[in-house]
Amino acid sequence: MNKKLLMIMLSVFAIGLVVAGATYYAVFSFNVNVLQPISVNGEAIPTEIVLEDFDCNAGETCLGDAITVTNDGENPVVIAVDTASDLNVSYVGKLRLTKKDTTTWEPIGESTEITYTVIGDTLEVTGVPDEYVAVYYPNVGTEESYTGQVILVEDVDESLPIGMDVNKYSTLNTYCTSGFNPNATRCVGAKLWLIPEDSITYGYMDTIDWGRASEFYFETDLINYFHGEITIPAESYIEFYPQVSVSQYASGGPNLVEITIA
Repeated sequence: MNKKLLMIMLSVFAIGLVVAGATYYAVFSFNVNVLQPISVNGEAIPTEIVLEDFDCNAGETCLGDAITVTNDGENPVVIAVDTASDLNVSYVGKLRLTKKDTTTWEPIGESTEITYTVIGDTLEVTGVPDEYVAVYYPNVGTEESYTGQVILVEDVDESLPIGMDVNKYSTLNTYCTSGFNPNATRCVGAKLWLIPEDSITYGYMDTIDWGRASEFYFETDLINYFHGEITIPAESYIEFYPQVSVSQYASGGPNLVEITIA
């Protein structure tokens, strides 16, 4: 090959390298470490958890072990709960209510425990004492300013807390910081009360006779009820128990229940 031709070809090749290397000003690269805010029963996801088996008599309703879904993030997270079983499975929570000193809000006297729907089309409460009814108290003022307006549990047709309830928003409510609820573990949610049925004045907005507050059973923690979309508030959690209703004619089993949280 002619030396001049070879030198020309090498020069063109070198120029091509220079030009190819100068088609950008800079290259940036970085890694993303994904932080998962959701955990289930204290386990990082994805995980498979085997809950304890239990016996349930035909024709009865029984509760399984608690399932706790925690959101440690700074934003709400929407989840889905799917169930695969031949049995009728629903999801409920437990709540202890107590009579309180309405000045200090310290528990006094009697207490009682109820179960309530956490996920479902209808909010139902069981364990209500005779001559009492369960009501939702939407907190639209401060801890010291009570409107007296309540919503009967049987009239609830949307998720709780409702949009106007300041306890729905961690930036507005003072439930865990007011000093009145030192043992509360859920700082975002709704208040359920048990009140004598004859202490309600029914109207466009049902109201209660605050003069009978010494007879009321007040919440000891906030609750969540999901009618449709299940949203775990930021830096909060939801807890529910699988409730199995067994037909009187159900077979002996074992009857498998699979719950998927996604």
